[in-house]
Amino acid sequence: MTVFKNLTRLGTTLLLWALLEPVLAAPVPTLNAEAALQDGELSLAGSWGFSWGRWLPLDQIGSADLSVDRVELPNYLVDLPIEGLAGRDGIVRGHGTYLLRLTHLDAAFVRPALSMRYARDAWQAWWVDDAGAVQLLGQSGQIAENAEDQAMRHKASLLILPSTSQGGTLVVYLSAYHSNHSGLYGDFTLREYDSAFRLILTDLLVRTFLIAVGIYATIQNMVFFLRRPQETTLLLLALFSGVSLSRAAFSSGYVDYFIAQPYWSIFFYKVEYILIFWPAIAGLQLLLGFFPVRSGRQLMRLTYGLFALAILATAIAPMSSVTAHLWAYQLALLFFTLLCLLTIIRGLILRLPDARHFLLSATPLMMAVINDVIAGQLASYNLYVTEYALFVFLFVQTQIQSARFVDALKTSEHLSAHLGEEVALKTRQLRLHNELLTEQAEDLSHQNDEIKLIAETDHLTGLLNRQTLDKLSELQFQLAIGYRQPLALVIMDLDHFKAINDTHGHLVGDECLIFVASFLRGYKLRKRDIIARFGGEELVILLADTDLDMALSMAQDLCVNLAKTPVRGDHPDITLTASFGVAELISSQANSVHQLIGFADQALYQAKQRGRNRVSAYTRPAADRRSTTPGAV
Repeated sequence: MTVFKNLTRLGTTLLLWALLEPVLAAPVPTLNAEAALQDGELSLAGSWGFSWGRWLPLDQIGSADLSVDRVELPNYLVDLPIEGLAGRDGIVRGHGTYLLRLTHLDAAFVRPALSMRYARDAWQAWWVDDAGAVQLLGQSGQIAENAEDQAMRHKASLLILPSTSQGGTLVVYLSAYHSNHSGLYGDFTLREYDSAFRLILTDLLVRTFLIAVGIYATIQNMVFFLRRPQETTLLLLALFSGVSLSRAAFSSGYVDYFIAQPYWSIFFYKVEYILIFWPAIAGLQLLLGFFPVRSGRQLMRLTYGLFALAILATAIAPMSSVTAHLWAYQLALLFFTLLCLLTIIRGLILRLPDARHFLLSATPLMMAVINDVIAGQLASYNLYVTEYALFVFLFVQTQIQSARFVDALKTSEHLSAHLGEEVALKTRQLRLHNELLTEQAEDLSHQNDEIKLIAETDHLTGLLNRQTLDKLSELQFQLAIGYRQPLALVIMDLDHFKAINDTHGHLVGDECLIFVASFLRGYKLRKRDIIARFGGEELVILLADTDLDMALSMAQDLCVNLAKTPVRGDHPDITLTASFGVAELISSQANSVHQLIGFADQALYQAKQRGRNRVSAYTRPAADRRSTTPGAV
């Protein structure tokens, strides 16, 4: 009877599920890229499709009956409201799929890119467009259905999504066995590839600078210590610099740029966790060197003993247990940071030297530590600043100790009066020699500036000459091609200029050219716009990031205002008019700067043929040609 009841209950449950499953099935969330785009960026935070325990086949992604759970990102797996996702120990182990459908992608981006910096553990990203075409975007190593076969790396990856797809689904396969902070978290934002690449490159350059500061501080303090072994604080500062350098190299993922071996990832992660509080231990030893206490040696022996036990426990424990106890590492960091603070406060109370400047330089570092502890617990906030504050602190202290070391050397050198006098004499001679060299260098610099100005400008009008125009226009042309921006070129030719020379003389003609050059300089052009004398009475204006309509409007304005502004002097007022030819890179499809100039010259010829004192634009042979007269474009 009991078996019959159980079978009846099971059958009823299956029937209800079969009836309700189509109703409860959730489609893959869709995001309209064009509508959600803000300031050139598209945030992917929000609802994603999610399926745990399986990697959804790519050929089923576009299926109408595909049902998935919905989760809100960014988030850690352990924080997702999915029943049975985490084990009893609070760690998620397994594999699954994230999905997000994007539409109108081609209207929002030229070359969309997504940084996968904030993704753990191992992942693999695919793009499935609406037509069913599949493209692998990238992976972090090796996803797997068990912990042994999974491999990952910490290197920041940049996914380039297809720019020709109007719509498709971004699919991220994830396998998580080693961290309770697995999942898609942090900044998930689509940007243009150039912008995303610049962010990664900037981050890399900043970290390179930090590494350079660490190397510099370590070497500098070791060299000073070897020259003056009794200064043990220099050795401690070198030790602290080396530890800080190691932390920056591993915890930031910088090492992965040079050793991008996915199977080393567990080792790198464990080193990163050890490095969470090791700099605080080294900092405590440094401070005890400046502000010694009676039991300082015993305290440091106990500290390094505990540190050795932490290293042993981290090396033996599974990675999942290590990440689950992140709070213990952060607690140790806060504990040793507090000891450092108490050591400095004790120095202030006892009015010991250096206590004040240590407090001033260490306060931002301690605030950064608190910030990083908070960031380590949140999925949506990932701004880690400790390494930056650490190197600022390190650099300041290194320079202070270096200055003291230099002062000590100077003091010892001046112990001998004769040697001191000789050094002073040589110093004065060297200073005079340096002053002479400085004056000569300044004279050469002024001469070089004058020569450069003469070489680059037209001697009559002061505008750029033809040679300089050729060089700058080629550069502007390549930039416009590279960034797909418009570039307009205007050729301006004074009408009946020969008649002015014949009637008033060449000196007055020169005066007219100088007047036109001054008139163009006073016009509302931008600093990056280029004005040059092309030859004779022809002038060229090169307008960066300016389309054809804007260039025509500007040329028309110049045409009208020039005719309204007479040239006054020791002669009757002369009214100048000019003809303008305008060509634009994109609309003309010019292949070179010389071709663009040729197109503008053709437009100028049309303006002269049509009566002069007007603006004419070059268009492709099949397009309508535009010609304007003063007062109408």
